[in-house]
Amino acid sequence: DLLVIKYEYTSTDILFVMQRVVTSYPFAFPLSVVVALLVFDGTNAFSSGPFRGGRSRRAASATGLRSSPLGAAAMESHWMDFMKFGGSSPSFDVIDKTKSFNECKTYDEAADFFDEDYVFRGPIIGPITAKDVQETQQRFNVMDAYPDLVMEKFGYTVDPENPYRCYWFERWKGTNKEAIQVGPVTLPPTDKVAVIPTHVMSANWTPGGKIVYLCLSGPLDRFEGNTMGQGAVFGLLKTGGLPLPVSSVGNQLLSFNQKYVAPLISQKAFSDDADIPGWWKSAAKGADANDV
Repeated sequence: DLLVIKYEYTSTDILFVMQRVVTSYPFAFPLSVVVALLVFDGTNAFSSGPFRGGRSRRAASATGLRSSPLGAAAMESHWMDFMKFGGSSPSFDVIDKTKSFNECKTYDEAADFFDEDYVFRGPIIGPITAKDVQETQQRFNVMDAYPDLVMEKFGYTVDPENPYRCYWFERWKGTNKEAIQVGPVTLPPTDKVAVIPTHVMSANWTPGGKIVYLCLSGPLDRFEGNTMGQGAVFGLLKTGGLPLPVSSVGNQLLSFNQKYVAPLISQKAFSDDADIPGWWKSAAKGADANDV
């Protein structure tokens, strides 16, 4: 309970309470404590440490941050805002074009939709280019191991803040009827049915009608289906009999495997830096925690 309380309040909140207590009962504390807290009222010492904050209550109020629901962040542009293309509007129906993309049955068909600066990113995969995705899939036949795989797509909608970005839901179901080849390892078919938890996809189009960014979310409900919370391809691998680490952002074992083990079996969880287009600013790879 103490730990929860500690992180529920900012350092400024804690300092504010301490100041009021000390100024109300100054003789109950050493003189050094009283002086320090009064000095820190104007210059929050915690701002240089690992705590949130950096302004006193009076300073925040003076700048108007308390009156804004978004604070200073509302005035700062985000590095991904370039995909709004200057506030312009697409000359095509984004939902119809996304549905056409989703009708593709092979990677060669889908590749025609990708921009030259295309990037794919999932919670623990990417950033990865179209070329690397294609080469990895050719060496990684997990989809082929589920010949009856159905990727149900529904709930298409356009981002109200970005008319070039379309979101939709996906739910995968299929039976592991064929062997799965993972590098030198061959997993025999299990004949088990995989019911993958629903996830969200999004495609960000360019004014020229190409996809520059494709994003996959983690499972919306990790208790849905029968893969113990493993989503998308990871759910298919689990049903196929492959032991997997917990597929979560910040999992250091998973990050280690992606960076040092996967290349040994000709697999890629992310592309080389030299191949990532310049608009992508995050240096986080695969399951690394966010850096921006």
